[in-house]
Amino acid sequence: MKHLINNKLVVASFFCISTLILSGCGGGGSSSSGDETSVELPEGLSLSLLNAGTGAYYSFDTTTEARADLNELATGSQDSAVQNLAITDTSTIGHIYHWPDFREVNGEEQFDMKYVLMRPTYQAGSTIDADQMVQLTHFHDETLAAHSAEEFRNPAPGSGKEKGLLRLNNFVAEQSELEAEVTEVMPVGTQLCRAYIDPYLKFEEEEEHAAEEAEEETTEETEGEHEHHDLMHYALDTTGRMYFFTEEENGLEQAQGFVQLDEVSHISDCSRTTIARVSEDGVLVFIPDTQRLYLVDSHGGDFHQHSTWPVSALLPENETTDIVAVIGAGEEHDHDHE
Repeated sequence: MKHLINNKLVVASFFCISTLILSGCGGGGSSSSGDETSVELPEGLSLSLLNAGTGAYYSFDTTTEARADLNELATGSQDSAVQNLAITDTSTIGHIYHWPDFREVNGEEQFDMKYVLMRPTYQAGSTIDADQMVQLTHFHDETLAAHSAEEFRNPAPGSGKEKGLLRLNNFVAEQSELEAEVTEVMPVGTQLCRAYIDPYLKFEEEEEHAAEEAEEETTEETEGEHEHHDLMHYALDTTGRMYFFTEEENGLEQAQGFVQLDEVSHISDCSRTTIARVSEDGVLVFIPDTQRLYLVDSHGGDFHQHSTWPVSALLPENETTDIVAVIGAGEEHDHDHE
């Protein structure tokens, strides 16, 4: 499991190298590296920020703090996969669907954190096909790139594209089940906005369970040892309250009191909110209504709002964003700063 996370951190660290080569990241208006103050977001993440009204599309590497204009990057590239990043029609922009794609390749487990730009017509929980997506984005080696929706139209039986769609829609079904499960235990009077489980920890738990079965360790004592009751279920409601639940013998149970995110009283579009991992101890949350990022973590204690940042700190002057996608495993955060 650790080698998967380390590999993705290496990918995130190399992201600006590719943008430096392809688009001059590090100087002029397409980079924040000349700013005097550091944003100090948790490292090991690549953020993609999209304005649904204008099509402005930027990436921000939290390790190098380099920003790149993805539309300019696409226009200047000779790589068709990078060209696919370009936003050419804002009427097709709905929201981002994060997809942690764990799969087996040549007998080895591999992982890619991907995100799919969905059309406004997509109904949450329904099957995703070429008609419902605009592009599927992830790292190709060290370079952020995308597959067009047309690549997934009528995929050949047994092809990689068909298998990819099957994995994606299996995850859609799992996410729907998670949301239903969390909704049942939400406090009375609350409305679920987003439910989230750390995909890395979930995968690690499933790996351990598979290893246990392979070794035919089926005693009650062994099974009990591998029940990871501490797999946290995060639940964000429509008023900006975040709840925390763990799996216990009788189902999900609330782990502590809620955390109220600053300046949030109502979330107008839950499909455009984001919850993403920053480490084993916490998550990064984006709320479009406040144009802010929130770090919610627990470092040896209860979950709490540790830090918050205006998203404008990641963007060129006077830019805003409606959607933030996050790729990467993150790392342990430095809790010394304010």
